[in-house]
Amino acid sequence: MSALPTTAASDAAPVNFAHLLRWELRQLGRSRLLWTLLALLGAAMLWGAHNGAALHHAQDAAIERSRASDAAWAAQIRERARRYAEPAAERVPYWQDPTDIAGFSRYFLRVHADKPHLPLSPLAVGASDLLPSRLPVKLETPFGIEPAYDFENPRGLALGRFDLGFVLAQLLPITAILLVGLLATFERDHGMLRLIAAQRVSARVWLGARIAAIYLWLAPAVLALTAAALAAAGVEAGAAWRELAAAAVLLLAYVAFWVALGGVVAAAWPNAAGAIATLAALWALLAVGVPMLGSAAAERAWPAPSAVAYVDAQRRHNDAIAAQRDRIVAAQLRRNGRVDAAERAAGLDYATRLSFLAPELERRLAPLQRQRERARDGRERVSVVAGYLSPTLGLQEALARLAGTDAQRHRAFEAQVRVYQQRLRDWFYPRIQRRIGAASADGTYGRLNFAEYDDIPAWHGGERSGAQRAAMAWPFALWLWALSGIGIALAWRRLRDWPTEL
Repeated sequence: MSALPTTAASDAAPVNFAHLLRWELRQLGRSRLLWTLLALLGAAMLWGAHNGAALHHAQDAAIERSRASDAAWAAQIRERARRYAEPAAERVPYWQDPTDIAGFSRYFLRVHADKPHLPLSPLAVGASDLLPSRLPVKLETPFGIEPAYDFENPRGLALGRFDLGFVLAQLLPITAILLVGLLATFERDHGMLRLIAAQRVSARVWLGARIAAIYLWLAPAVLALTAAALAAAGVEAGAAWRELAAAAVLLLAYVAFWVALGGVVAAAWPNAAGAIATLAALWALLAVGVPMLGSAAAERAWPAPSAVAYVDAQRRHNDAIAAQRDRIVAAQLRRNGRVDAAERAAGLDYATRLSFLAPELERRLAPLQRQRERARDGRERVSVVAGYLSPTLGLQEALARLAGTDAQRHRAFEAQVRVYQQRLRDWFYPRIQRRIGAASADGTYGRLNFAEYDDIPAWHGGERSGAQRAAMAWPFALWLWALSGIGIALAWRRLRDWPTEL
């Protein structure tokens, strides 16, 4: 940067802010530092968007393979059912018989609930590399969620993905810090600040124009680079324009926050090393310190039972139910008015007994499940508060919500899976239990008491609309704008006079 320009009118009147801002914009546009940082930031954005898109394309491809596999399995079941209706001297075991409703429900029912990615998913990986995009749905799984894993390096998962969301939340502030730290202190480090102060210009006008010029270059460049990265990743703007608009407002506010924070630091008139060190410390506090404190507070306030404790409790309840299985089944049959069937409880097959025992296991595990859900609810509330205290964390959460890769969407997905499992149970269990004591077909391979394959409830997941996802980002965007306004007010207050040590 060079010294303040002089004009013929400079001896008669103070320098106008608009005139100085135009001059600063021209000078900053010639800065190699600006274009070097923007080039590095743009390259990181392109690479991050590519990583996120590649992950999500692979997951969507896995969903399609799963659907094709389920369809092929269903076709195979129908062919076996046709063959098992043929005359035969002896039957196949019930666990190999898809024409037996109990055997089918336990050994042949194969359905998946899937969560395809949304059009703006390359914006942020979020939790999509940790949480499955498809879940097998089985009747006997407690509370509907069957554990599912994609095999990946756990160290890599712990580090997180280098995605576009990471670049915007973590590396964009570093770009702003370097620009403010190096450009707003240039004259002081080169002994030119006394010359500037001798002109007819106030500290507010001079440094304010410099900070404003940095924002007016950086903010549009970030939007353009983000749009280019998303386009390169295959995002169709027309399919997600509401989310894109919300993301643009978020990024404008996020850049304003960091530039305003830089203005507050620069208003203390430090040298470049001091400004960058101070801003880097603030970045570390907001990006690392606040989330760590929030996590520690959440774990202390809402302790959750460990996975080992949950599995151990499930094992103990399974053992207890297995020891009491005939009594439990007989009691439920009597409550349902099936006194005649209750006498056959001891002779029921395993799959039929599960229609009584699976709900009983859930009833016994319910207190532990409620404890897990309370802990998760409490930690989510802490996460929301921490997101407002740490703009870095808050932006990551907001971008993930716009991309549809946030934990809230997955939790809604799990709730829908649970509802779907209950629908399947309500469809299968009465049919299974009505069959107790009923005669089966004679002289065929199969028992031929089930052929309603096309009537089995199918999975249908629901999603928030684009407008709803965009609306979820507005409160945080307003919060960032408010913080930016506070930062500008603080810097304006501190810039009443030139530093006395000039």
